[in-house]
Amino acid sequence: MRWLVVAATIAIVLSAVSGCGGTAQPGAMNDAGTDSLSVPVSKTHTVVHSGPADSTVHRMTTHVPPGRLKELFNDTNDLQLSAAQRHGIHPITGIATAYRITKPLVRLSTCDAYAVNNMHYSLPYLVPRAARLLHDIGQAFRDTIKARGGREYRIKVTSTLRTDYRVARLKRRNRSATEQSCHRYGTTFDVSWTNFDCRDSSYVVSEEDLKNILAEIIWDKRQQGRCYAIFERKQGCFHITVR
Repeated sequence: MRWLVVAATIAIVLSAVSGCGGTAQPGAMNDAGTDSLSVPVSKTHTVVHSGPADSTVHRMTTHVPPGRLKELFNDTNDLQLSAAQRHGIHPITGIATAYRITKPLVRLSTCDAYAVNNMHYSLPYLVPRAARLLHDIGQAFRDTIKARGGREYRIKVTSTLRTDYRVARLKRRNRSATEQSCHRYGTTFDVSWTNFDCRDSSYVVSEEDLKNILAEIIWDKRQQGRCYAIFERKQGCFHITVR
């Protein structure tokens, strides 16, 4: 019960730290030395389905590099952890550490670029550098679908910032979860490759092609040196840490 109170208090503290409307601390600077993230990540939208549902599942050309995704996206936890510790916040172990956060955090909400799932083991916050990466991945995915003849699709974010309390809870449910989680630093997010937000059911794209297009986008950001990534088969997500 005590930890439930602590967890609720931490969420309130983070809301105060990040400010309303998804903005970071006023006047804070991000890792690139510029003003903190200004993209409208807090804007919410209702999922829209226009026209009658089409039973046809459409295929799209994809350009993911040849090979198994698990082998293409295999950046180790140690590699990601090093980047997380370099760019992220100090892990939140309780209320006191939540109050002592000095780096800005961005509160995430569903927007045109991505949908935020209900998360039981995460809080919807990222450091600005990671929030920008997430937005760019989502926007590139959306634009690519449209450029190849599709309509409105969004990626789904399934995990973001975790406090030590939430890491401990997750470990009880998922034995493969690690205490040295990159999610503790606000630099890491999971994006589903099994579940996408179709906003126009009149044009349905195959799940395999959606997965591969998402892999294309993440591969491109990885090649640009913007992130590390792991393809998690059992969890059904790409685990991504900003660089």
